[in-house]
Amino acid sequence: MQYEPDATESLLTRTKKLLADRGDTPLREIADSAGVGREWVRSLAYNRTENPGIQPLEKLHNFLVEFHAARRFGKRSEVRAS
Repeated sequence: MQYEPDATESLLTRTKKLLADRGDTPLREIADSAGVGREWVRSLAYNRTENPGIQPLEKLHNFLVEFHAARRFGKRSEVRAS
């Protein structure tokens, strides 16, 4: 299922939905590619944190937006954190 963003959702909600819609890509690969901690991503993915911090959340969100765009065009391996 492809996630469609909703303008009324919070950054946290959008990021969690993008993360859940990652397909078979392991969380560790997402974390490493986004440049954020693996445990932090696991905590976010499994709802074990209420306040994840804005800087890593923005970093992960920006990466996931590019990740999903690249997947739609078959360029998954080209996406890396900046």
